[in-house]
Amino acid sequence: MICENAYGKLNICLSVGARAENGYHLLDSLMQTVSLCDLISLEKADAVSLTVKGQRLSCGEDNLAVKAARLFFRESGISGGASICLEKRIPQCAGLGGGSADGAAVLRGLNRLYGSPFTAEQLEKISLELGADVPFCLVGGTKRARGIGEKLSAIKERKLYFVLLYGKERLSTPEMYRALDKGVNPYPNAEAFFKSWENTPDYSLCGNSFLPFAAERDGTVAEHMATLKAHGAVYSGISGKGPTVFGIFADGEKAAAAAKAVGGVCAESVNKI
Repeated sequence: MICENAYGKLNICLSVGARAENGYHLLDSLMQTVSLCDLISLEKADAVSLTVKGQRLSCGEDNLAVKAARLFFRESGISGGASICLEKRIPQCAGLGGGSADGAAVLRGLNRLYGSPFTAEQLEKISLELGADVPFCLVGGTKRARGIGEKLSAIKERKLYFVLLYGKERLSTPEMYRALDKGVNPYPNAEAFFKSWENTPDYSLCGNSFLPFAAERDGTVAEHMATLKAHGAVYSGISGKGPTVFGIFADGEKAAAAAKAVGGVCAESVNKI
């Protein structure tokens, strides 16, 4: 049996630009893997099967864990399958990349289980077929993500502590992009924030293009951001298209105290998968 942690991700900043010719929007984002994770175990089998624990979730062909397994066997040419058990801890449709993390973890795990037919670079290349966040979720750490999210570059790693507050709505990614297309992009340029990141992060330059649209659809977003700031967060914002709100704290003790006070979930940066 092979076990993998499927680490969630935060978009500490997220600038969404114009729609490209391929239909995707161009992004510029600081992405960070965090300790909140799903748990995946895999065993060799004659066919691909999936069992999910912890949340009600489809076990069929639309699940990214199943799609990742199908992709692995198709691209490797290996005749076989896998019995996959997925314990869900990351909430769905929350902007935390849970599905992408599951797909990435299945690819990593199957590659280990079947003797590493792919290099890390090859695995990253094929993973893009599963979604724009999957290449990042494969490698994790602290990355600047551009293009549609697949162009990853290493930037300075920091030990960060977070408190997460989940929203009450499940926000559809396509719907949120449509809302953004109809509105005015409030955060078109992340360059200044990335320059500050290498020395002393200036969080006044940080933002997320989806924030006004997430706040409009989920009334808890603005409330949660204000709550985390009131309890000592140096920055609060949404991850991905929301509605999960995160606060960044100076140290683990302050994060733990804030999480206890507001009923949030503590997490910390994971810089190596």
